[in-house]
Amino acid sequence: MANDSLREALSSARLILFDFDGPICDVFAGLPAADVARRLERHLASKVQTDDPLRILQEAVKYGSETVRAVEDELIDAELQAVEQSIATAGGLEAMGAAAEQGKSVGVLSNNSADAVARFLEKVGFLPNVAPLVGRVYGRPDLMKPNPHTFRAALDAAGRDASATVFIGDSTTDIEVAHAVGAPVVGYANKPGKAAAFATAGATIIVDDMRTIHTALISQRH
Repeated sequence: MANDSLREALSSARLILFDFDGPICDVFAGLPAADVARRLERHLASKVQTDDPLRILQEAVKYGSETVRAVEDELIDAELQAVEQSIATAGGLEAMGAAAEQGKSVGVLSNNSADAVARFLEKVGFLPNVAPLVGRVYGRPDLMKPNPHTFRAALDAAGRDASATVFIGDSTTDIEVAHAVGAPVVGYANKPGKAAAFATAGATIIVDDMRTIHTALISQRH
């Protein structure tokens, strides 16, 4: 039944949006996120108990716009470096390709910088197939998902309605932002405990392997 629901959701979608870090690649596989977080933390007046670079960027807001820009700039540099070493998620690029072959719009909606996303997609030869490509707004961590700002920007850029869009993400914030705009959402539960969290958050469908999405898409070929 779950696979039937997945095929039905993907079949009716005109736009399939993918989160980047997780569904498409492991951004910090070669440049550990914890190391990046420690680099960013030097711009703050106190330490933050997190290894998530994006959380450091959010914390920078407390110290003013100059600090936010300093952290943002260093984070973008780190992301650009990281994607050169990042590892593609099994089935992720294949799913994007299958969706594009069926004439669907294929986009990326990420809290990572758009430049880093573009660099990775260019490296793997997929950049021309992706539109829209929406990353975080420079210097405005408050507009990152689950804020619906970037999701709405992606819908506007694609000229699609939320109801005709499926979003594939790997965090509860992805579930929340899809609900905020009224889009069906597939939760990619790539770590223990995520499936339960996604169910609680109200994910439309939950998968634990991006190859499941690829298989569902290619099963629709005639």
